[in-house]
Amino acid sequence: MKKIKFGKDILTLAIFTLITTLTWVGFAIWSVATKTTINKVTHEQMAPLNPQIKREILESLKKTSFFSEEEMNVSFQTPSSTPAAELESTSAATRTSQTTTESAILEETR
Repeated sequence: MKKIKFGKDILTLAIFTLITTLTWVGFAIWSVATKTTINKVTHEQMAPLNPQIKREILESLKKTSFFSEEEMNVSFQTPSSTPAAELESTSAATRTSQTTTESAILEETR
């Protein structure tokens, strides 16, 4: 009879341990699922924007924008050739001179 009582005690302990473990795992899953990793600033930045442009704001911007006469008459000079084009023409000229030099060396050796 003592062995049966000992088995019931172990079974009771195992059941309580199982319930405790399942409760612990369930709480951990719930905690991870409800906890947010987004901080407050990022959450505010993710707020949807209003796609409507207010005309009053645009009009006030037009009124506050002022360019002086000197700023209006500034002319910009465009470069006559781009640096990439100059680089290509330089490398092409270098290749041509190298080919000419190599040809002259080969003719001299014959």
